[in-house]
Amino acid sequence: MFCKKTSPFVFLFGLLFAFFAQAQRNLNLEDRLLIKVSPLALLEPETIVIQGGIEYFFSSKFSIQTELGVNGGIFGIPSGRGKNEDFNLWKSKSELKFHTKNHYWGLELFFVNKAFIRTDDYFFDSNTKIWYNKAHIDFQVLGSGLKFGKQQFISQNLLLDSFIGVGFRSRNREINLLELSPVQEVEEEYFLSSDRYRFNGKDYIPHITIGIKVGVLPLGG
Repeated sequence: MFCKKTSPFVFLFGLLFAFFAQAQRNLNLEDRLLIKVSPLALLEPETIVIQGGIEYFFSSKFSIQTELGVNGGIFGIPSGRGKNEDFNLWKSKSELKFHTKNHYWGLELFFVNKAFIRTDDYFFDSNTKIWYNKAHIDFQVLGSGLKFGKQQFISQNLLLDSFIGVGFRSRNREINLLELSPVQEVEEEYFLSSDRYRFNGKDYIPHITIGIKVGVLPLGG
């Protein structure tokens, strides 16, 4: 995916290793609010996503976090890539966090909604491969997972949240054919991410989460 120089994923694994090797310690954030941003959302392969949220600490051991992410298509800005046009995406995520001295455990629930025009591809209908020039796709994801992470201040009011997690997700898609391809014997171009858009209905898959978030503690309070 990424080649030459330093892969963002190699950099991310380095950050995770460095932070998991240290203690979270008591963050002293009882009754405090953190503003969170997700810089890796900018690297999503299908579209650039702006994602952020808040985390509120009810005590030193318990907090709740909620996030919202959108792409430019929601505001009418062209945001498609590759075979995808008129790409609209929004996502939400809520998480309960249980903090110990050295780390935290998180239980998360998330939802993703996509609506876009896909070009020059195919889907299966009753085991028949149908090639199209254009199709409208509605795609939703509902998932949950268990996360393990650490949060640590790297300056007076700047915090780095690094985590890994596992879970399951349910995916549902509805493909509406707009323009049938006149040629139905086309040499297939294989892209791993394309398979999710090549049949109607639901499926269920496991997932692994690895990431970082940046938290900003408002001064005062």
